Amino acid sequence: MTAANSDQGLPIPLRHLLNGGVAAFYGFFLILTYRELSKIWGYLGFWYTPPEPSVTALSVAAAGLLGAMLPARSWTVVGFAKWVLCFLLFIPTVTIPPQQGTLLTDDLLLLETLALGSAVVFIAFLRDGAPFPPLRLSRQALWQGVIVCWILGNLSILAVFGGSLSLASIEEVYDQRSSTSGLGGAAIVYVMGFMSGAVNPFLLVIGLAQRRWSLVAMALAGQVLIYSTLAAKVVLGSTLLTVGTFLAFRHGRVAFTRIRAAILLFAILGPWITAPRVIMGGLIGALSDLIYFRILVLPGALVGIYSEFFLNYPVTKLSHSLVGRAFSTYPYGSESVGQVIGRYVTPTLGAANNYNANFIAADGIAGFSTWGVPVIFVFAAAWLWFASRLVGQGNRQIVCAMLMPFITSLADASLFTAILTNGGAAAALLLYFYRSAEDTKSYGVASPRVR
Repeated sequence: MTAANSDQGLPIPLRHLLNGGVAAFYGFFLILTYRELSKIWGYLGFWYTPPEPSVTALSVAAAGLLGAMLPARSWTVVGFAKWVLCFLLFIPTVTIPPQQGTLLTDDLLLLETLALGSAVVFIAFLRDGAPFPPLRLSRQALWQGVIVCWILGNLSILAVFGGSLSLASIEEVYDQRSSTSGLGGAAIVYVMGFMSGAVNPFLLVIGLAQRRWSLVAMALAGQVLIYSTLAAKVVLGSTLLTVGTFLAFRHGRVAFTRIRAAILLFAILGPWITAPRVIMGGLIGALSDLIYFRILVLPGALVGIYSEFFLNYPVTKLSHSLVGRAFSTYPYGSESVGQVIGRYVTPTLGAANNYNANFIAADGIAGFSTWGVPVIFVFAAAWLWFASRLVGQGNRQIVCAMLMPFITSLADASLFTAILTNGGAAAALLLYFYRSAEDTKSYGVASPRVR
């Protein structure tokens, strides 16, 4: 199924110009939103020392350049990843650090040049790989496996967290995490990542596509169960974005007009919703915390924070990950990189404030300081190319919506964490199995009705 788009009447250059204008507008309002958030959360690293107006103008222009380079014909797997990463990570990276005022001019120039240059090359040259040949796999076998995984995964979570489950409010998130973070060990973390990043999104998207509301209910129940363990707000955010991605298609076409309108709306609302005089808890406070603080602004702020820290302290050479641990010694003892950064930014809270970050900060900058930015872009591009070969170019509405949790986690976690722990590899494999089942000529076998 080819995903055409809703801009078919517009010349290609005009589509790119529209995308660039929307991105520049978004970047400018993201800066205004960051300024408002800094009034409340400055002690958490949202430092605000505005630069010369010319620097801000260049940041906004850089955002517009990135937007103008985005695919304008349709979404492939890699094209979809470019769009999401551009607005959730690349634009925050080129707009927020200059507003923090912590980096010397030369250090800031190097960071922004490498980040912008890497993003430009990523968007301009990364392409989808040729799909791997499908397996012979019946739909019945696929669905039996998915349902069994869903049951066993949820039973495992209940067995570990049963007595500690709680639907924490925004104010209670950190209390909930502190009371449950030591339960189950590393194994249950992989189980929850597999469920929240692969199995539940699969059920949700297939349920929406086929209007099987029982599958949707199973998926949402699974995500709520995971949230009730460690109160991970990103689980709720990625679920909303998954549904939003599904709705971004209309009759099999990518509704670019609808997407641009949504981006502009979120941009305009940002400075108002995050203003101190408006945030008073309730729904507005939840929107400010989940969408603007956590998803849209924090990735850029953490790039600046990590850059400032690792210019002065030892880099990890990727020893913070399973990939690099065999080749170098981790320099920070038993604390994770996020805990080290948390102790640095908020010393009174110590390591309790865990500043996990996106792949640019957590892998590139933490691994090799500023020059690690283009290095980690190569790793990320290689994985997306490989994943596109697994996933193929079938029903892109299903593929893009299901991959949204993984792509979102790239703006919130290490590349290796997103792939291994947060279900990125499992999601790609599950989509490969789904493609194989759809291609297998066993048309007499249908997916089961789940009531």
